[in-house]
Amino acid sequence: MALPQNLLLAGTTALLLATLPGLASAETPEIVLVHGANMDGSAWRAVYDRLTTDGYEVAVVQLPLTSVEADVAATRRVLETVTGPVVLVGHSYGGFVISQAGVDEDVKALVYVAAFLPDRGETIATLSATAPSKLSPEVMRVFPDGHYLLGREAWIADVATGLPEADARFTADAQTASNTVIFSYQATDAAWQTVPAWSVVATDDRIISPDLQRRMSVRAGATVVEMDGGHLLPMTRSAEVAKVIEKAAASIE
Repeated sequence: MALPQNLLLAGTTALLLATLPGLASAETPEIVLVHGANMDGSAWRAVYDRLTTDGYEVAVVQLPLTSVEADVAATRRVLETVTGPVVLVGHSYGGFVISQAGVDEDVKALVYVAAFLPDRGETIATLSATAPSKLSPEVMRVFPDGHYLLGREAWIADVATGLPEADARFTADAQTASNTVIFSYQATDAAWQTVPAWSVVATDDRIISPDLQRRMSVRAGATVVEMDGGHLLPMTRSAEVAKVIEKAAASIE
């Protein structure tokens, strides 16, 4: 018996949509990665490679690091290029940024990696004061325009723990100067209050106290994953970090 013309047309259309590249997974969440202070988006390279190999579309934000406002604006520009649901990921200071920029209807999950999870009105300075970093303020060189860099040996000892020596030295010498105004900026939003969150706690972090990471994560109601390692988990534990991001993506309905 011949099928009605409208059923034939519907079946043909469905077949075409299923076979066209990219359309079958149109609602697969896109992942947006936000780096921390004194670094750039290349810190995410190993995680990026794993996510893209697993079939995810990934965008990497390059923060200007001149102010929180400018960094949030840079993140929102990238979010505007994405269609469909987004997993927004922040490392270190990047967690502060995604807590502001993540108040976006397309952001369906937040992932914090060794990061700040501020509430409204909080600053990096006030949060850090409750559980001080192992890093001495004396190793900061602040320039007349307010930007700062960290001393090479302090960076290698406290920031780049867990990296091979050559990589640790490179990250120290490739620092991107950040402005000290980021420490006193009061958060105006806390995206984790309305968006499901995951938090990867670095148990040997010398920059953001692991106790502070845990406290902020519990307050946010985040799904917490603890990883042995220092502050640069995206570089030292890239496979495990990517898996957490993928779990967050898989949770989006």
